[in-house]
Amino acid sequence: MIRRVNAEHLKQTIETQAVEWKNSLSEKAEAMEALDAMVNSDIAKGLVIFGVSPDGTARGVDPGDLDKAQRSLTQHIRYKFDPPLIHTIELVECEGKIMIGVRAERNRDIPYHEYNGRAWIREGSSKRQLSVQEKKQLTRRRDRDQRTGPWKCDRCGSLVGQLYSFVFTDQGMYKTHKCTCGGEYWPVN
Repeated sequence: MIRRVNAEHLKQTIETQAVEWKNSLSEKAEAMEALDAMVNSDIAKGLVIFGVSPDGTARGVDPGDLDKAQRSLTQHIRYKFDPPLIHTIELVECEGKIMIGVRAERNRDIPYHEYNGRAWIREGSSKRQLSVQEKKQLTRRRDRDQRTGPWKCDRCGSLVGQLYSFVFTDQGMYKTHKCTCGGEYWPVN
């Protein structure tokens, strides 16, 4: 099924921390690095749209075999992401031009994904490669979100049994681990 959007809607879907535009499918490797960076960010989701110029104009992808292009993208994602990345591919039509969108979301149980042996993270609308130390810190921080307690502050040493503190952002509700002293709560091993 093809989802139809108008040009105004497409331009409102600007490149953000969770959206990336690519001119064509020939930019697949760079697009998948961006998708990896988006799902590895705290937002944990991303959308790459092939066939959109940098100014947000619909260009469309080569109107060849769209089914083959979608299968090729799926196969590429299956073999290049570790652990496997759950994704959907959709066709989008704007002003008679067909674009291909790849949407993915990181399972919160997975600290990060690697694309082609490297982990990327999105900061604003740009990406950078994670260092080994950053991967360890990310794993530790995201593992903490899966624990139920007990918890101990890394600064003042106070203990709590359950941690029910949440912060609300435009991205949704997240558990916070801040202590009143300014430290952070971590699971007691």
